[in-house]
Amino acid sequence: MTRPGARLRSLASRLLDPSSMERLIDPVIADLQCEHAEAVRHGRPWRARWVRVASFIAFCKVAAVALFAGNRRGARAIAVALSAAAPLTALAICAVLASTAATIHSRGNMVWLVLYLVPQALTITLPVCLALGLFVWIRGDGVDRSARRTVLWLMRLALLLAVANTGWITPAANTAFRNVNAGAALPRGPNELTFIELGRRVYQGSPETGLDGPLPMAFWFNARLSLAIAPVLLCVLALAGAASRRRRPAAVVVVTTLAAFVACYVLIPDYDIVALMRWLPATAIAWLPNGLVMVAALSVATNQRSG
Repeated sequence: MTRPGARLRSLASRLLDPSSMERLIDPVIADLQCEHAEAVRHGRPWRARWVRVASFIAFCKVAAVALFAGNRRGARAIAVALSAAAPLTALAICAVLASTAATIHSRGNMVWLVLYLVPQALTITLPVCLALGLFVWIRGDGVDRSARRTVLWLMRLALLLAVANTGWITPAANTAFRNVNAGAALPRGPNELTFIELGRRVYQGSPETGLDGPLPMAFWFNARLSLAIAPVLLCVLALAGAASRRRRPAAVVVVTTLAAFVACYVLIPDYDIVALMRWLPATAIAWLPNGLVMVAALSVATNQRSG
């Protein structure tokens, strides 16, 4: 049986140098294993679970310090990403609240309604802020071997979080939001279906038929897919912009594209998408934000080569 903390240490060893491992990571893992073994020995399973959670939080803090210790650019990247995450998340939440009809049940549950909208907002703001942070971090310094490994792990982690969030966490939160706002359990719409349930509705029924609105099921399914892989594409854009020798034009392209990506999901209402369906199929419309990101990344990379 794998000892607790073994996988965390294996992950950290791929990102950090041996001295950082010995000085920062190993003491956290040792405390975790010692306290966990003691809790198990005394027959306290809930204490053992809490030790795992607390140690994981401590590991994340120490790993972040180890990654960016002595690196002002890395610290600035974190500050920029966090400072952008707060207003973007608030904007996404306010956009949903503004388009939702107020009811007598929503007046005393506004705090819960806002909390239920956080996962949905993070599907957009988290990958955008990650890409912005990566751009600020590695811009002008190039990507060495250690930074490349860190970026690859961040992209993998962001992809896993995006799949879990868009596929299961956000639908559950949207269901709770809808029920609290209505004061009763309502039939679920496309935003409340899990990834698997939405896929079944598309392939077993008619993908061109809407479930509870004007947009067809094919649009919602492909929009969910595009959001799930958006972190990878946005990180590719950030890497292309950071590697460009034309720093100012690349920065303009990256920031403008990130802003346009957020606007596509936050500021464009459903009836504008329905109007656009006169010229484009719903499936293609769902992939337009990701297509915009890829065009911008290719543009930056092409200018880099020609320069």
